Amino acid sequence: MLETVDFYREILDNLYDGIFFVDTDGRITYWNKGSASLTGYSATDVVGRNYCDLFKPLDKHGNNLCETSICPIRRVLESSLVNEVEAYVCHKEGHLLPISIRIAPVREVEQHFVVAVEIHSSNSPRYAMRQRLEELQEMAMHDPLTGIANRRFVEISLAARLEELRRYGFSFALLFTDVDNFKAVNDTYGHSVGDRILKMISATLAHSLRSFDVIGRWGGEEFVTLLVNIQPADLFTLSDRLRRLVEKSMLTIENGETIGVTVSIGATVARVGDTIETLVERADKLMFESKRRGRNLVSIELQEG
Repeated sequence: MLETVDFYREILDNLYDGIFFVDTDGRITYWNKGSASLTGYSATDVVGRNYCDLFKPLDKHGNNLCETSICPIRRVLESSLVNEVEAYVCHKEGHLLPISIRIAPVREVEQHFVVAVEIHSSNSPRYAMRQRLEELQEMAMHDPLTGIANRRFVEISLAARLEELRRYGFSFALLFTDVDNFKAVNDTYGHSVGDRILKMISATLAHSLRSFDVIGRWGGEEFVTLLVNIQPADLFTLSDRLRRLVEKSMLTIENGETIGVTVSIGATVARVGDTIETLVERADKLMFESKRRGRNLVSIELQEG
């Protein structure tokens, strides 16, 4: 019987998707290599720990699913029915990872009731975003620290979008994002932790956008995002969702301390006649307005013309 268990676990370990088991108390009892690859956590990190405490799964609005009546794993434990859900979970490096979760009740060989959880991200529209970022690396258009687009690529994208706006009236919005009190983070924890914070933020933002949006590091702790095919009335809602997701991201450092940061965002809709300089300057001023009003805020300007 033990050889049979080892045989099936070898199969699970070689699957691309993540597979893990959770017992009736929510503790992880098995963790395959696919789960480790997706989340950054090894089996040693997670086995025996409570799934909700470790990953803090969130819905698209940033609400903790384990703190609501719709906790996907608890629902399966109570109903014995298969459940599927889209969620964000915390990666080991602190950023939020969008995943699809399929949860099914099963029995282990020892006859203990457990829940089998399959996690993957390849069927998400955001997967195309990650594929495109890999292409950017080959094009030398990526930021070497964060892995997202660099300033040069953002400027090229901005020029193309402004030309589309001039010729065809295709509108888009620009977000200028700055990390709040980032100097204090570097002074307190050192630049290596500061670099990890920047990677955490950029990964959370990149994973939270649509495949055709563009995000890049403008410089230092500044990020610029291009949102296409967006209605002006939706600009604040989407910008504020990104702000909240960054706020929910947490990095655990070597001494066990958890570090979170916030961002201030300025968002504006591009106008006919804008240049790269005027558009970025307008969004930058709106970002500083968010700083002036207390940080961890979004300031928008919707006027088109």
